[in-house]
Amino acid sequence: MFVPNKERRRKHLQTENPTIPANVLVCVTDQPSCRRLILAGDAIAKKYNMPVKVVTVLKPGLVSPKTAEVLQTLYNIAGRLGAEMTVLFNDSPLLTIAVHARQTNAAHIVGGSSPSSESSPFIETLKGLLPEIPISIVDEEEQIITFPAFAAHQDERSYV
Repeated sequence: MFVPNKERRRKHLQTENPTIPANVLVCVTDQPSCRRLILAGDAIAKKYNMPVKVVTVLKPGLVSPKTAEVLQTLYNIAGRLGAEMTVLFNDSPLLTIAVHARQTNAAHIVGGSSPSSESSPFIETLKGLLPEIPISIVDEEEQIITFPAFAAHQDERSYV
């Protein structure tokens, strides 16, 4: 039976917590350039007709006036797009993002790339923790690279 492409995508993006609407989770830092991540996440969310959520994880006690100013700007951008933004404090940002993604029913994750590194610990770690969720990386030139979800057998899934 043929399933139209949009329906296949929607079925693929179904998540494990049906009581919370599936969403696109955008991971930002305290850099002004993260604006591009929120905009890319919004575009992906519109494609799948999902809401956008934005999250940042800071080390406890790491809120300088500059950090607060940047986060306020990102919060304002997210708000204008109808997205909610969550600020979390933890010493393990990637694990915290993975837990938050599960708790909020993320169906797609968006993050940024660092121009200074060949590989990304962000991608490698999150793909290991959340293989069933596609991850899109937005580079400094606003090019989006998507790493697809990997289907896992129910008994092989690692739960965060």
